[in-house]
Amino acid sequence: MSGDHADAIEFMDRLKSFLTSPPSGNFIEFERHWWTGAEIAEAGRQVDQLLREAGVPDDLAIGVLVRNRVGHAAALFGLVGSSRSVVSISTMLSETMIADDVRNLRLGAIVAEEQDWTDALRETLRDGRVGISFPTAGIKPSLVPGSEFRLAEPARTDRQSVAVLTSGTTGAPKRIELHAGALSRGREIVVRPCPATAGHQIEVHIHHFSSIGGILQLLCYGADRFPFCLLEKFEVAEWVDAVDRHQAKVISAGPPVIRSLLAADLPPGALKSAEVLHAGGGAIEPEELEECERKFNVLVCWAFGATEFAGTLACWTRVLKTQFGNSKPGSCGRVLPDCDVRITDPDTGDLLPVGTEGRLEALVPVMSAEWIRTNDRARLDEDGFLFILGRMDGAINRGGFKVLPNVVAAALRRHPAVVDAVVFALPDPRLGEVPVAAVEVKPGTSVTGEELRTFCRQHVAVTSVPAEIRVYSRLPRQTLKVDMPQVRKDWAENRAG
Repeated sequence: MSGDHADAIEFMDRLKSFLTSPPSGNFIEFERHWWTGAEIAEAGRQVDQLLREAGVPDDLAIGVLVRNRVGHAAALFGLVGSSRSVVSISTMLSETMIADDVRNLRLGAIVAEEQDWTDALRETLRDGRVGISFPTAGIKPSLVPGSEFRLAEPARTDRQSVAVLTSGTTGAPKRIELHAGALSRGREIVVRPCPATAGHQIEVHIHHFSSIGGILQLLCYGADRFPFCLLEKFEVAEWVDAVDRHQAKVISAGPPVIRSLLAADLPPGALKSAEVLHAGGGAIEPEELEECERKFNVLVCWAFGATEFAGTLACWTRVLKTQFGNSKPGSCGRVLPDCDVRITDPDTGDLLPVGTEGRLEALVPVMSAEWIRTNDRARLDEDGFLFILGRMDGAINRGGFKVLPNVVAAALRRHPAVVDAVVFALPDPRLGEVPVAAVEVKPGTSVTGEELRTFCRQHVAVTSVPAEIRVYSRLPRQTLKVDMPQVRKDWAENRAG
């Protein structure tokens, strides 16, 4: 038995044992209330029991409308620990898109908090699906009235996995199935690089459970019985208070968090306990990372990863920071030992020499025996450090969420008043960049930018909705093509005015 396979089996066994012999004492703090390991495990077991009683077969995929709340953590522990397959569904989609997702994915059951059981979602149960609901203020699951498993069409069956929606590293966002080997890799990239984490602190968790970092960390907490403080969303004061209350030595954050911290007027001594900040999830200037290190006297270890890689691909460590300091500005560190990368010519696919910019390709054995071709521009230097230089597909990185301009523009063109639309990025002090749109409407029609933003929410995720939409009677063009430089110039002049 290979080491990787043995590690995967051990990891899944530890998750199963969490349900039958949970950690004693407090396990999850949420909104300053502690829930014990026994309470979380009981709620997780109840989810599986309700599915069994409703007749949902073990091999059918279960959809979870994911929020960073205690009931959702318990449900994920219960489903994965019971060897069921989980499909993550984003609550950032519109009600109609969520219902369409449930049907298109052929899910046998749905788990959601009571606030998310909209009329559109309840309607999906009429097809013979089973619904399980968690109370907003509690963790005791219950069967949604009228639930009865009698799906007429074939339901989705998966071997045990967690399907997570990607942010678009290898193209348009899609769901990637993370099987046991990929899930157990979380212990390598979440726990072992952070010695202070291993039983020495209360983790402060802000990464969304629907993301690769969020789900890997959560399952590690269960497998290794690490108590943690769960935050539903990031707010500077609440997060800083949690870090300070729990005296966390190792913390983690993305670019929006770092920028918010740098802009905040924090009291002296804030984050005083922190020694290392593990960060990643988007573009950020080296100067911002260095300012963060100076302001909070913390070692910032930057990283790069994606769902397609089962998490982190390359990162800085304490050892590397001690050896190289800030002599590699813009680098996301060295590739982890269980992966490999290469830089290829975007046109020919030929391998490029060290120091040459090209397309990033990665080999992650726990995900695939094939090289993963990304849309990231990158280079490797002579010391083996990886530099991510941008995107080849023009994707906008909105605080770690990839926004594909063509997809958003196509959604806007579906509006009956819209003739054409273009989407591009503008710099943002907190998120790095945000999408905006310029839209040409039909003669004689009247629609506002806010109305178009509302329309857009019905067709793309919230993170892809343009921060601002400007309406034109006619977009500037060169022959038949929209003159993007002129659109950008007009936008900048209007802002300045």
